[in-house]
Amino acid sequence: MEENPYSAPQVALVDDHCPSKLPGWSVAQLELLGWLSLVSVLGTLVLLVLAFVGGLTAQAGLERYSNWLGLVMVLLGDYLLLRLNAFAQARFDARGLGAPVWTVVALSLLMEAFDLAFGNRSFTHFSWETLVYFGLVFALGASSTWYGIRLLKVQNVYPVFRLMAWLEIVGGLMMATLVLMLLGMLPLLGATLAMMVVFFKGAAEVREQIA
Repeated sequence: MEENPYSAPQVALVDDHCPSKLPGWSVAQLELLGWLSLVSVLGTLVLLVLAFVGGLTAQAGLERYSNWLGLVMVLLGDYLLLRLNAFAQARFDARGLGAPVWTVVALSLLMEAFDLAFGNRSFTHFSWETLVYFGLVFALGASSTWYGIRLLKVQNVYPVFRLMAWLEIVGGLMMATLVLMLLGMLPLLGATLAMMVVFFKGAAEVREQIA
């Protein structure tokens, strides 16, 4: 049969890699997760400043405030990690993220509990507490690297998603060295900022779908 030269071109109007819908996700929800990612970064920066000031002044009240803020930031970070995992599964059909995600969550909670229980005693002198603490730091860094590698294997993602994966790998490796664990916070904070952009891009996609 001859083709009609006046007919509309038969081309896909939607990118094959972009789902027609994201069930269970709304613009408001994704934007909230984006803003919470920014809160996580700012809260962590405040925590680092408090830790530096507390090391100079040794005020008990400041240390107690830092402990509570640290707990809130860990819980928030773990929540965002779990939500990112769910979004990656829905948007990119990501597989294999569950094990590293839950490992990072478990280790971060264990490390925070250890820090609340022993505080600065882990650093006043070399002891079993010091060994346990550095062991947890190494394990958390290795798990973050594992998580970043799994993120790199996810296909058809935003460019910022791939940047987030590399920042997780670099930050995790630096943390696992122990010597560079403080500097390793910088790429990990960058990964959280990249996560914020991922959520906002997801919100923009959902907004376009319902427009």
